Parts: sequence; structure tokens; C-alpha cells
Amino acid sequence: MPPPRSIARAILRGAILVTAIVAVVRGDVLYGVYCLAALGLTTLIATLAKRAEVRSPVAIDVVLLGLMVSDMTLGSTVGLYLSWAWYDKVLHFGSSILIGLLGFLAIYIVHVTGRIRSHRWIDGIAILLVTVGLGAIWEIGEYAVDTAFGRATQGAPGLAALDDTMIDLVLDAMGAVVAAIVGPLYMRHSKQSRLRVRAIAEYLARRERLAQ
Repeated sequence: MPPPRSIARAILRGAILVTAIVAVVRGDVLYGVYCLAALGLTTLIATLAKRAEVRSPVAIDVVLLGLMVSDMTLGSTVGLYLSWAWYDKVLHFGSSILIGLLGFLAIYIVHVTGRIRSHRWIDGIAILLVTVGLGAIWEIGEYAVDTAFGRATQGAPGLAALDDTMIDLVLDAMGAVVAAIVGPLYMRHSKQSRLRVRAIAEYLARRERLAQ
């Protein structure tokens, strides 16, 4: 029997594929292509990681697919974005935590390689800046999509577009703070995660030596 993580991945990917098909059937080909592109990108990343025999220290791939389903399937296709005013904010906060954790893992891996030694406060500020910066790029992308294709990705029930954007950026900052706190605590108490991070660092070091 496949492990629970593999079953979860298969179910979530299937949900995204169904969402893309439903979008195309409804005549929204652009959104269907967007869903398929996102699914393809996550599958490609997972395939490359598997070939390199590198495993993430936490179930980031499952969390990412879960967020995608929450956005594409539940939020847009089912319509929770329109029916629940707080749904968009909860999802945005969750995605910002994930981005913050990815930033933390990148910094942690660099520390493991011994190339950079910095204070935890500097690491926290770096995670905050990266997370808020990526959040700002996302908001710019939403504005560009709305302007170019006449969609309505900005705004939320009861909120104007500007208020929605500013609240999203505040949630990005809050998610980064949570990640900067939770990340080190998790790594400190999870031996398996520390071993996986070291394996990733060793793989990157081997790749660099081969490239020289």
C-alpha cells in the first residue's frame, strides 16, 4: 500500500486536473491552462527532486498542492472566495507561512554548508523581506492579470481592491514571522528533518564540485 503522503499527492493532483477540465468546459480556457501549468510545475519539481534522491524535511509538496486545491478548486471553482469573506485571507496567510518556511529552509541549508554564519535575527529579517517581497510581486501580478484580461482577482467580499491588497501584504508579514519562529523550533526537535537538510546540502555541494 502506498504511503499516506503519496496518496495525498495523488488525490490533490487529481483535484487540480479536474478543476482544469471544469474550467475549460465552462469556457474559461485561460484559467484551465493556468491550473495545468501550476500542476505541471509542481510535478516537474517533485520529479527532479526524486531523481536527485532529495527529500524535503517537511511535507512541503503536499502543503503546496493543498493550497493550490484550496485556491483553484475550492476558492475559484466551488466559489468559496465569493461566499466566505474570510476565506481568501485565511488562504493567503497559509501561503505566506509556506513561503516563509521555504525561505527559512534555504537559509538553513546555507548555514549547514558552512558558507554563511549570521545571527538568527538577520535570518528572520531576510525571511520577512523575501516573503513580503514575493507577496508584493503576487499582488502586482494580480493587478496585471485584471488589467490585461478583465478578470477580478483583486478585491474580496466587502473589501475594495486597495484594502484587499494591503491586508494581504500585512498577512504576508505575519506569515513570515510565524515561519521564522516555527521553522527553527521544528528543526531543533526533528532529527529526521535535520538529516534530510544535510542530505540536500551534500547534494548541492556535489553538484557544485562537478560544475567546477
